[in-house]
Amino acid sequence: MVVKEKRGRKRYILFKHSNKGSKSNLINFFRTKIGNLESKIKWKLIEVNIENGIVRVDHKLLDKSREIMNNESEELKIITVRTSGTIKGLKNS
Repeated sequence: MVVKEKRGRKRYILFKHSNKGSKSNLINFFRTKIGNLESKIKWKLIEVNIENGIVRVDHKLLDKSREIMNNESEELKIITVRTSGTIKGLKNS
């Protein structure tokens, strides 16, 4: 039995960022860095506040996305905190 073969599996990444970046700066970063990667599920910025944010990615691109977020975000200073299969799991932590 193949689970969600056609829809794909989503993963949500909780991250911290510097206050220097606005929401539009975060969107541009994800669009240029993660938007180019091929996947069934397109990335989406779910929630952003002053210190934290949540982004949705495909489960196959999870490791690559975390690597990009941690290493290639110079002025935004993004640091991944936790990964979950549900938004509720991230908010409860």
